[in-house]
Amino acid sequence: MKRKRKKSNNKKGVSFFKEYNFEITVFAMFLLGVFLLVEKMEISQTLFKIIKATIFLFADFIKAIRNSIYDTLSWLELSDLVGVILILFALYLVSLRIRVRLLMMYPKVYECQNCDNNNKLKRIPKRLKHRIIHFALRLRIYYYQCDDCYKKQLIILTKKR
Repeated sequence: MKRKRKKSNNKKGVSFFKEYNFEITVFAMFLLGVFLLVEKMEISQTLFKIIKATIFLFADFIKAIRNSIYDTLSWLELSDLVGVILILFALYLVSLRIRVRLLMMYPKVYECQNCDNNNKLKRIPKRLKHRIIHFALRLRIYYYQCDDCYKKQLIILTKKR
């Protein structure tokens, strides 16, 4: 059974805002009501103008994006578009091939390949290129160093989906 921790009794009391929270709220509501009765501007019209301006701003932004896409597509010919698609597809296939090669080249081992010591590998921080490979090819990359021979090695695994 856990023992309950005793609370200290040296607290001076409840703060002013906790003590008079209700009264402060009622007073603020009263002041806001008086202000709304006295003021001369139309709040609903002002809010409507702000909302209308915001909506038109988003609409103009969408129109600008649409026009830039239309201008780019009208500038390209069909053969250019097919060429870009073929280049992107070729780059995708190359990245798949690199991913498969990396998975075959760096197997899942937890012992040093040079000195054959078990459980002597310690994880060390990845380099920037390993982080880029991790992000671009969707692979889990672990970077280890042996305690005895100080050789570094990679372990590359597929990401879980």
